[in-house]
Amino acid sequence: MNGRPPRIIIAIAFMNLALAASSACVRSLREPPPLASLGGAPAPAGAAAPAGPGVLARQDEVEALLARAEGSYAARTLEDVRRAASIWLEAARADDRRVEGLVGAVRAQVWIADHEAAAKARDEAATLAVQSAQWCGRISADNPACSFWLGAALGVQARERRATALDALPKIVEAFQRAADADPALEEAGPDRALAILYARAPGWPTGPGDPDLSLAHAKKAVELRPDFPPNQLALAEALRANGDREGSLKVYERSLELARDFAAKGDRDAQEWVQEAEEALRVRRDHQEGSSPPSRSRPPPERGGAPSRRAPSPHATPARGAAPTPARRSPSRARVSPA
Repeated sequence: MNGRPPRIIIAIAFMNLALAASSACVRSLREPPPLASLGGAPAPAGAAAPAGPGVLARQDEVEALLARAEGSYAARTLEDVRRAASIWLEAARADDRRVEGLVGAVRAQVWIADHEAAAKARDEAATLAVQSAQWCGRISADNPACSFWLGAALGVQARERRATALDALPKIVEAFQRAADADPALEEAGPDRALAILYARAPGWPTGPGDPDLSLAHAKKAVELRPDFPPNQLALAEALRANGDREGSLKVYERSLELARDFAAKGDRDAQEWVQEAEEALRVRRDHQEGSSPPSRSRPPPERGGAPSRRAPSPHATPARGAAPTPARRSPSRARVSPA
């Protein structure tokens, strides 16, 4: 899978976890519908499990479906990403031994949840992302991509349905850590990037796992693995900021901006959102320098002017919701993945 999760997807997903901590706790994982009917497809009569390999297509047809989905997703418009999600699920139903279609479906639904303007549509996308990730893990329990995207899906679900956040948070940490242990280079060092953002943004003890030191450690790992990927540098800048290193954070944001502009010049569809994120962070940091005293070590920087837009400017970060993520989004594929 080529997509890189939008860095912002994950970052955005965790911005509201502190608020969610005071709400009622609702289970974040429930029994998903049968794979044969996932996404609203008509299930065979009495179906309670996947329809079985080859029900919808031969292997060559599955490959063709996966290629079509990638092509649609590359356009990064809501219509095209919705189409990609549907095709990926068709591929997943066609062969219940493979997870590529499910991984793609999660990636697309996370992107949709980060770019849709309508709350109901975002909630539906987040729910389908979680369900698809659950099936991915059932089919291939040790697959790091299934773990990574489960973390991202739970993150956007926690953002859209805050009552699930308390139950989801430890599961998100566990999912990203499993992915980091199994394949740290996945999604351009996505697992460590996601953990860096999570530990920077999540509430600290005793409410949550927020920890600036762990954030910095994971951000450094991501940069060590993929130093030229802009979302990794953005995650490092945020981790430095969370640790009170204002000057170091500014320098890394400047480096992030330089890299993001290079990606944009080469036609990367997510790069403009990384540019915007870096520019906004630099503006905010410089405004602080010119005026007020240094912000608290525990306070994360505002996301693009305060709250993430509902458009589609990023995911992980990618276009804002409504615009065509975030994780940048690729989110978690290109996301800084993302969780949310």
